[in-house]
Amino acid sequence: MLRDLRSTEALMFTTAKDDGLIPYVLTQILDACVNGITLSDPDLPDNPIVYANQVFEQISGYSQAEIIGRNCRFLQGEEREQPALATIRAALAKKEGCVVTLRNYRKNGELFFNRLSIRPLVDREGKVIYYLGVQYDITDQLRASGEGDPISFA
Repeated sequence: MLRDLRSTEALMFTTAKDDGLIPYVLTQILDACVNGITLSDPDLPDNPIVYANQVFEQISGYSQAEIIGRNCRFLQGEEREQPALATIRAALAKKEGCVVTLRNYRKNGELFFNRLSIRPLVDREGKVIYYLGVQYDITDQLRASGEGDPISFA
């Protein structure tokens, strides 16, 4: 009898396959994405970023060494009263995801509008072990849309 290779068991990632290969391959996949990708660890103080892909580095202007270990709020600059921040806090408190647009700042001080999607990642028992952040710089789209001044958009 032939084994059905489409079964869930056959398709599951396993760390037993070439120890360390799966994380290495997943890093390559995430670096090939067109969006900035971050993982933060809610079990550590201040929920710091523990992974950021190359696109996040390009969007923000910060290097891996400057990103890892910091909470994503460092991109907000002095704008800590944005309405979308309350949405994020409420979602994290409920261990839920959300999608918001934030006014963020690159390392060089340039404003950009970040369409941020946050999603909790859970272990097999349903415990949140990471938060996935997907960032998309929508500054050019806001300017091109003519729907108002992107500088005043929040």
